[in-house]
Formats: sequence, structure tokens, C-alpha cells
Amino acid sequence: MNELHKTYGPVYTIWLGWTPIVVISGMNLIKTAFNSKNNELMGRPKNSITETLLQSGSDVAFTNHGPVWASLRRVAHSAVRKLAISEKLSDLVDDVVSETTDTMIKTHPIGTPFNPKSFIYANVFNIIASSAFGKRYKFGDKELKYLEQSFEDFRTNTNDLVICDRIPVLKKLPKYANILRKTLQTLKGLSGFVRQQYMDHLETHSSGVVNDFCDALIEAKEESIQEAKESAAALIDTNLSLVIVNIFIAGSDTTQYTLRWILLLMANNTEMQIQMRDEIESVIGDRVATNEDRNECHFVNAFIAEVLRYRNVTPLGLPHVAMSDMQLDKYHIKEGAFVFGNLISVNRDPILWPNPEVFDPKRFLTSDGKFVSNIPGFHPFGIGRRVCIGEKLALADLFFITVRLLKSTNECVFALPTGDGSADLQPDPNILLLSSPKPYEIMLKIR
Repeated sequence: MNELHKTYGPVYTIWLGWTPIVVISGMNLIKTAFNSKNNELMGRPKNSITETLLQSGSDVAFTNHGPVWASLRRVAHSAVRKLAISEKLSDLVDDVVSETTDTMIKTHPIGTPFNPKSFIYANVFNIIASSAFGKRYKFGDKELKYLEQSFEDFRTNTNDLVICDRIPVLKKLPKYANILRKTLQTLKGLSGFVRQQYMDHLETHSSGVVNDFCDALIEAKEESIQEAKESAAALIDTNLSLVIVNIFIAGSDTTQYTLRWILLLMANNTEMQIQMRDEIESVIGDRVATNEDRNECHFVNAFIAEVLRYRNVTPLGLPHVAMSDMQLDKYHIKEGAFVFGNLISVNRDPILWPNPEVFDPKRFLTSDGKFVSNIPGFHPFGIGRRVCIGEKLALADLFFITVRLLKSTNECVFALPTGDGSADLQPDPNILLLSSPKPYEIMLKIR
């Protein structure tokens, strides 16, 4: 995308089948486009994925901008922010990651190379499932394996699914017809599983008791009905169950890919990793990390922030759709066009980030070593009114998971079997719209 940006300018159109896809590059233009007071570009595409997920309901991720979307986003955002600052989260992460890491060490002794993917999935699914609907899994649990396989199957076939949606004639070919059927079946099963967790909560929820996201959304619904709020029409069970689907699927997907990059980049830069371990030992020691510690672990935060900049897992975000014609500077965007904001052009703009292709956490540190994140050009969670609602929670999860992972292996370092600096850091080309590292192996070795 960045090469096309350099060749064709900050706004260009590519065609996928009969669909025009407009790509906007550069921080100022993206901000102007996605913060427009007329909300021209705040729509979402209608396709087989959204139809399978929504099934006549509305959610936060795939519903067009409007009163229903605004009401759902408001209650979801409130619930997410409350959990992000809750001490329950740090205790939950500490417990989950400790258990998973113990299993990892037992099954892969020091010096044994292994692919960490399943352990990352186990951590992320357990943390988000517990936060969303109060469910925990043992490593190797059948339901946990089902979730992991469903995510893997969906991602494996996403490229073909998107192409089929934009070039419908392909659906008549047996190869694509089978892929479409299997992938949508997987997505329907995954969505149905998560929605059922919300429906089960309706049977057990006690008014005033909030243990997870499901409880928080049910409370918001009951409050809107009691106080006769306008939002009551939007906060129906069908829609709220879809919000849980958003939180679970989107949160799990992006968090596990980011953790894959964090682990790979730590193993590729063991000196940085040791600096993180030393800081954690100095600031936190043997106790459970707290929200206050997030303000004191400057290098840990800088490392995570640089991962988010250097290998942002959603480089284009979700597609927007023009709900009406829009004039963006000298460019005219027609109603119905798909629109993407090229965040790579922001997160790796050489004007904003000197030597942007170099991984360097010190970008986020002041001269006296203090972490700072409000840097122009740092937008890993998107730009505009449809920015990711889970930003605060994702940052909290990434911090607590990283800290616990390093604390649980404090006598070792994560290393590459092929040595420091040997990692292939190019994203996997087989995964569309998300930036994932190619499959890799790491190992634990004594410091």
C-alpha cells in the first residue's frame, strides 16, 4: 500500500471486481476524512461476512453510523473502559498467564524450540472470555481448541472470501463455493457460540451485579428501560449479544496477533528483553502488577508501543463505506465506494518517525527515560469516530500479559534457535487485512 501511495499520491482507487476501493494516506487527510462532521464515510460494507454475523441485528463493528450504532458504541465503550482500569483484570491476567506458562515450560523444556501460537491463543481466549462472559478454560480444553481452530480456519480462507464477495461469479466455481460455505459455517458457529453466552447470562443475571461485559450490557439495557431513555430501542438483546461477539472476536484476533509480534521481537532483541525483565524486577518484584505499575514501567510500555507502530496488526483498519458523495481536498469520493485509511503511511511516515523501518522503543522515551505515547503519528487503533473501542483494554491486556509472561520465566530469556537478530519480520502474505508474523519457533534459554 505504501508503494502505491508513493506512486499515485495520497488518495487513489483500486478495483476489486466491480467495487471501487479508495485508499487514503497521510495523517491529515485520514483525520479529515474520518472526522468529517457530516459522517460521509462512516458506513460499513454489506457482504456475506456481515450478513452472517448480524442476521438482521445491529452491532458496533459492522453497522452503519446512526442512532442505533451510537447507542451501542456508548454502552460498549463504557463497559470496556471500566474493565481496563479494574484491578480484577490484573489479577485475572496474572492467574491465566501463570497457568499457561507453567504448561508451556513443562511441555517445552529449556532449549527446546516450539511454536508459541497455541499458548498465546490460550492466554488471550481465557482473558477475553472471562472478561466478556465469565468463562475459563484449561489448556487443551476441547472448547478452547474449537475456538483456536475456528479462528485459524476463518483467517486461512478470508482472502478467498473477500474476493468471492466482490466477484460473485466465482461463487459458481466448486473451489470457491466450498470455501465460501465452510468459512461462513465456521463464522456462524463462532458467532452463535458467543451470542449464546449472552443469552445464558439473561437467565442468571442479578440486578446490580456486574462481573463481566454481559452483565454490564444487561445492566445498561435495564437502566435505559427504567429511565425511558431513547437508547432503549437500540439496547435490545439481539444487538447486545452482537456487541459481545464484537468484543470477543475482534479483541481476540488483534490481541493474539500483537502478542505474536511482541514475543518474536523480544526473542529477536534479547538485550531489550533483558532490559524489560530488569525493569519489571525493579518496579514490581514478586507481586502482581497493578495499574499504577503501568505508569512506572517505562521501557516495557515503550517496547509495546513500538511493536504497535512497527507492525500494527490492522494496517488498514476495517473498511469504511461512503454513505454519500464526499469532496476530500481535491479528490471526489463517490457514494458506495469502499474506503480504507492507510495507517502504514502514518505509523511509518519518515517525517514523523526517523528511520521508520528500524525497531526502536526509545522513540517513546524522553531524554530522562520516561514513557510518552501522545506522539503525533501514533495511531495504532485507528483514526476518527470509528476508532477501536477496545483501545484502553487492549493496552492494559498487552501490558499485563507481557509482564506476567516475563515474570513467569524470570531465570530465562525467550530466544530464537537461529540467534539474535535472525527473525523474518515481514508479515505473512497469506493473511489479508491483518499483519501477522509468519509461523516461527522460539525457545527458552538460561540468562
